[in-house]
Amino acid sequence: MFPPSFSIYVHVPFCHTKCHYCAFDSIPSRPTHAFTSWRKAILADLNYQAKTLNHHPPRPVTSIFFGGGTPSLLPPAIIGEILQHIQQLWPQSNQTEITLEANPESTTPAKLHDWRSLGINRLSLGIQALDDHRLSLLGRPHTTLQARQVFAESRKAGFETINLDLIHSSPGHTPHQWQEELSLAMELNPEHISCYALTVEPGTPLERQLNAANLQLPTDETAATLYQLTQSVLEQHGWNRYEISNYARQDHVCRHNLAIWLSGDYLGVGPAAHGKMTHQDGAIIRTHNHWPLEGYIHTQKHHDAPFQWVELSSPEEAAADCLIMGLRLVAGIPRQLYREIAGADLMEKKSAAVDFLVKEGLLLMDPTSIRLSPRGLDFLDTCLTWLI
Repeated sequence: MFPPSFSIYVHVPFCHTKCHYCAFDSIPSRPTHAFTSWRKAILADLNYQAKTLNHHPPRPVTSIFFGGGTPSLLPPAIIGEILQHIQQLWPQSNQTEITLEANPESTTPAKLHDWRSLGINRLSLGIQALDDHRLSLLGRPHTTLQARQVFAESRKAGFETINLDLIHSSPGHTPHQWQEELSLAMELNPEHISCYALTVEPGTPLERQLNAANLQLPTDETAATLYQLTQSVLEQHGWNRYEISNYARQDHVCRHNLAIWLSGDYLGVGPAAHGKMTHQDGAIIRTHNHWPLEGYIHTQKHHDAPFQWVELSSPEEAAADCLIMGLRLVAGIPRQLYREIAGADLMEKKSAAVDFLVKEGLLLMDPTSIRLSPRGLDFLDTCLTWLI
């Protein structure tokens, strides 16, 4: 059996400003009393989920992830109170990975030292670009110099695992520019780099600018070159690609995200957060918390459930999710894990699709794993349409 890991995701919806490309459930920062109301609701949410979704005895927490939004806007004392509350509800070990997403404009040396003292051992810096023109285009409220300074300050504060979030394929982005940005990122020498292609989401300022013909995205050919350049440059310099957009040195993979990609369980805490829990009888429950923020806080004030809905996943849905998430990984998924979730081997369920994808050199299967070839990863969505 593959016992599912157990993680906790805490959604912080506050941001300094809304970036031009952002479609996440976030809001421009509110007065301090909004932080206080959010904090009370988070603690109530944790209590509710511990009471209604917990295993007996409670499983140890393998990772905690503060995401957003911009968690670095929060006073460190609030983060500390949440971590302490989690520790009271669930067992942990010294190996628990605790990640905090931080942006340069809201990160200070004092905060960095406070975060380390609270036990946060992984920092994810929302750099997004290392070019001031692109930062302005994306609506990021910091400069390249600020990003580099914050990275240096993070090292001084004792952070030994730092991720850089970067975005390529923004309007006007060229391979030459991206090569220079990747070089600057590598000079910083982080343990982990996440490189995502820009996605234009409906209703964002970026979409409106594109529709007005003020901006143009790179051609498909240029976007493909940027994607391939990312892989070749980073791998040549020692960052191993372990997921379609994520690269790590040695043992510095993001354990929180890896657990989710491998069908692990996680509580989604905070407004709009999603969660997945496997009951001891094998049933899978999915949760989606209330949004907007006011609706989420209302549940705490009236002692209501923080969930907007709860549903049981069928074996077919769980099997599809296993492939959708797990085939993003370069190593793919354990074949036995898929059997346990789906109730049958992939060859039994999708023999014709498997035969076709293997013949085309897109899918690789052996007695222990199911994974896509490097070429298959380039056509992930197409492969998934065959398999689910």
